[in-house]
Amino acid sequence: MADLSQLGGLRPVEPVDLETYVPTRKAKFQLPPRGTYTLQSPESFPAEAFGRSKSGALSISIDPTIVGPTNDGFQIRYQKIYSTTWKDKSGRTVSGIGNYLAAHGVKGVLADEQALADAVEATAGRTYEAIIDWNARRNGFELKGMEKFPKNEDGTYQSWVNHPDEKDEEGNPRRVFANLEIVYFIPAKG
Repeated sequence: MADLSQLGGLRPVEPVDLETYVPTRKAKFQLPPRGTYTLQSPESFPAEAFGRSKSGALSISIDPTIVGPTNDGFQIRYQKIYSTTWKDKSGRTVSGIGNYLAAHGVKGVLADEQALADAVEATAGRTYEAIIDWNARRNGFELKGMEKFPKNEDGTYQSWVNHPDEKDEEGNPRRVFANLEIVYFIPAKG
């Protein structure tokens, strides 16, 4: 049994009648819908935000927070950008880190990983624009795009789907919950 004597001066409380007690209902959870949002970079990038992908590319966790136009304060977790490069539609060499920095209006030539890391770290607390969408994935199953999720009776989208193959402990289809992901960084103007 807990010994509260070390807290000193125990105070009376409003009685809790568990015979008639009705728990407070939580509001229905709803992911922000797909769209363009203003995001804020984290206030700092700790050492553990920097790492390597399986292929050895520099990876940086950027987990931003939505600051507008709606859903203020909602954090988008598990967001990483990479130094891996590819050719865009116009044939230019781009990367996730480059797209992130362009969304912040960063200019110049960054020729090594330290310069990339320093530039990302300098974005701490700053805002930028990006398009976000939903993605649910588990054990080889993936569903991308809010519009592919089932609709609720109120016209919003349900933020989970049943896994096509996996079952839970009771034999019911396992629910796979959607996460938000940044699908496009909008380059800063100017």
